[in-house]
Amino acid sequence: MATVQNELDFTLSPADKMLFLKHVQNELDEIREEVQETCAVVSEVEPVPESGYNETLALLERMPRDVPMPDMMWLEDGGIGLEWRPGEGIATISLYGDGNVIYGIFFSDKCQVDGICALSNYAILQGFLTMLSLLFQ
Repeated sequence: MATVQNELDFTLSPADKMLFLKHVQNELDEIREEVQETCAVVSEVEPVPESGYNETLALLERMPRDVPMPDMMWLEDGGIGLEWRPGEGIATISLYGDGNVIYGIFFSDKCQVDGICALSNYAILQGFLTMLSLLFQ
């Protein structure tokens, strides 16, 4: 896994990377607080497992530099959702802490890519991240 991490790392200065990771962690902390508050009063929603937060951070660390920060949200079925809106489309990633990434890019009923892969599956995940990167060029 360390090799995959090194190959996917984008080039930011250590200070910029620290700021980026701090921003991501702040977003995840806000989501964690919102989930805890909601789960305390509503029993129909699933809490996000700690592994879901960790996987989200790990994935965003591997995101290509030219992909903007996604909108981050919690999903009532116990996951973390990432969303981008390039042009007229939508790109999403969902992480549930189970080691899998559910992804999709949708532009119309004739133009979509979606699937599920292991977070550790470099080939498939890198293919999706490359497509996502191309949408923002």
